[in-house]
Amino acid sequence: MKGLIGKKIGMTQVFNEEGNLVPVTVVDVNTCQVVGKRTPEKDQYSAVTLGFGEIREKSLNKPQLGFFKKGNAPLRRHLKEFRVSAEEAAGYNVGDAVKADLFTKGQLVDVTGITKGRGFQGVMKRWSFKGSQTATRGTHEYRRHPGAIGQRKTPGRVYPNKKLPGHYGVEQVTTQNLTVVDVDVEKGLLLIKGSIPGHNDGIIVVRPSIKVALRDQHKAARAAASK
Repeated sequence: MKGLIGKKIGMTQVFNEEGNLVPVTVVDVNTCQVVGKRTPEKDQYSAVTLGFGEIREKSLNKPQLGFFKKGNAPLRRHLKEFRVSAEEAAGYNVGDAVKADLFTKGQLVDVTGITKGRGFQGVMKRWSFKGSQTATRGTHEYRRHPGAIGQRKTPGRVYPNKKLPGHYGVEQVTTQNLTVVDVDVEKGLLLIKGSIPGHNDGIIVVRPSIKVALRDQHKAARAAASK
């Protein structure tokens, strides 16, 4: 399995083995279950669909309900498909619970979530502009403004993707190489060092670090080339 769906509970702090205080984010992955599978014979690729969070039948529409009933799968509120090899997919059946022990203590993970919404913001908060450094006579109400954005006669327009004020937040963000401080299999909790994207009770996806996997692949390729 390539990851888990979870819910961000909030932040706390724990002592590690060296006695240092470590800030951690608590992630609940207690209700993750396999609700579907993709096979190369039928779907041209191999994957496993995970579901998270309980939901009542009356809250689902007909296509959603049909998906669960067709595969005799438990009803789940949030779904996420993870690409796996055919051999890995064969090890999972619909209805199997995927627990927190998928990750180990000290492992590096990537966490994906939706950031908090900040509403309409100016360029200093949205893009970290420095702002006007002129506070003398002749400068009025321009200390937090973006400054000139024109291009004169040529090309006579403002280029696309110009950094300007606008809506800030509510974007999918992945924070990479975070350390799993502890794993509580009984309670279905992951303690991840540092902060992760999103507000409390937000839905997140935890995956093994892609950079660690690529690094291992490069080491194996170099070792094979040297033989």
